[in-house]
Amino acid sequence: MRASSPSQALDGDRPAANRTAAWRRAALLLALAALFWAGNFVLGRAVRGEVPPVGLAFWRWLVAAVVLLPFTWREILGRLAAVRRHIWLLAALGLTGVGTFNTLSYIALTGTEAINAMLVISLSPLAIFVAAFLIDRERPDGRRLGALAVSLAGVAIIAARGEPGALLALRLNPSDGIILLAVFGWGIYSVLLRRIPPGTFSPLTLLTITVLFGLGVLLPSWLAEIAITGVVPRLDLPTVLAVLYAALAASIAAYLCWNAGVALIGAAASGPFLHLQPVFGTVLAMLLLGEVPRPFHGAGFALVLAGVALAGRAPARR
Repeated sequence: MRASSPSQALDGDRPAANRTAAWRRAALLLALAALFWAGNFVLGRAVRGEVPPVGLAFWRWLVAAVVLLPFTWREILGRLAAVRRHIWLLAALGLTGVGTFNTLSYIALTGTEAINAMLVISLSPLAIFVAAFLIDRERPDGRRLGALAVSLAGVAIIAARGEPGALLALRLNPSDGIILLAVFGWGIYSVLLRRIPPGTFSPLTLLTITVLFGLGVLLPSWLAEIAITGVVPRLDLPTVLAVLYAALAASIAAYLCWNAGVALIGAAASGPFLHLQPVFGTVLAMLLLGEVPRPFHGAGFALVLAGVALAGRAPARR
């Protein structure tokens, strides 16, 4: 499978039916990525007292690399010239998408409430807009800004549980700042993805190379965590299951879906789909923790989906 570039997929000269088909494929891929990451968010909260955050991130990506390499090592060796040509870009992708984003998120989840974390992470689409402007001087149009506002309003309703006063009562702490830093790094990652020329690497190989660069950051970080805290992950069933989910679903599957979706419609148009994370997270909490749905859930879901649909009416044209 090779992802098309945004310019190929949504070129204004292509028939509208092709653009619609590309949008539908991208919507499915991006929604799946949001679902897998929502599960990872719930997982990170559930094991925060059992598995050290940097250790979880390191073992998650190490297992992902072990799974990916048998399928990609031949292509990596055959494209070493391309790796050298794009080495700084690949290193930046590994740093922002693998080495820091999830690690910082896991660290922050040990010291902030879920409602704060959901709201801060929901700024990811805005971070993508900012990164796209700073890096590529891309200005979002009014429709996309409107889509962002509508879907963010839905997230706020869910996070505040239908009570606006809950938002006013929020108090940010250093952990929220850590998540904000992670979110901006994700914006940079999403924008830099399209700097890799189409066809340079297959999606699996690009992900593998990114993971390997990210592990170069995570290994010394994990060793530093052990030296400071003296805590290492226990080899028990909950830890193994957490690492396997994070590696297979939240790492390999989610990143492949996200990368392919961004390739089809661009980073800015993909951003509102990140607002599906708290929506899916709430549903998962209902299913796994027995929480009862409330009217504000329906109102929030409707706004999030409306924002995503509004973004879809303005596909990126290059």
